[in-house]
Amino acid sequence: MILRRVIKHFRNQEWTAIFLDFVIVVVGVFMGFQVQQWATNAGQRVSETNYLDRLHGEVVQLTQDRFRLIADVQENQSALTSVVAVLQNQTDRQTLTDTECEAIAESHIYSNPTADLPTIAELLSTGRFDALQAKDVRSAITQFNQSALSGGDVIDAVNRNILTLARVFPKLIQLETIRDEKIEVGIRTGAQCDAAAMKTNQGFMNTFVDNRDRYAHFAVFAVEPVTESLALLHDALDTELGIIHNEVVATP
Repeated sequence: MILRRVIKHFRNQEWTAIFLDFVIVVVGVFMGFQVQQWATNAGQRVSETNYLDRLHGEVVQLTQDRFRLIADVQENQSALTSVVAVLQNQTDRQTLTDTECEAIAESHIYSNPTADLPTIAELLSTGRFDALQAKDVRSAITQFNQSALSGGDVIDAVNRNILTLARVFPKLIQLETIRDEKIEVGIRTGAQCDAAAMKTNQGFMNTFVDNRDRYAHFAVFAVEPVTESLALLHDALDTELGIIHNEVVATP
């Protein structure tokens, strides 16, 4: 219809009418593209919100899953620090507590809490990460991923040539099985330590200090940065999604 009208105006040399028809066509095409773009943007916003909702749920679950393991890491780290004070005669106490002895026996174990968030992996693999409009969330995801990767490198490093003290020094550390109904498996490993003999055994002291330093690096440079960046990601998601928690999410 418009084409026939334009031809008619052209034959009659009605230039003003031709110009108006041209403007109508251009505006119509522009509005069509604009409506399509609005629809596309609206769809992207809905998709992004769905991803962020799912990621928020995973972050909450991961924080809860990591809580107990991180608490154990912090307890062992504190116990190993107090062991140093006893074995290096920095305190009047001459014996080790059960907790301190068990920390020595387990100083080669790194119970690394998981840092897996499936939605982040999906966003990266599908190329949708760069399209996220929530800049603070995108920045927090990047920081979290960097912390997790760096933590993995630290764990790989501290695990090299580590020694199990109870196997290398069985006379100084005696392991035993203890029934404990408070834990799921029902039993746990206990330990008895000869602190006086440990002090005079330079081989043990060297190996213990090495294990203790490795554990400190594991706690400070592998576990803590991931915990902190996970909390920052949670805050960014709460802000973006307008979520206010009625209950405090468990954090160590």
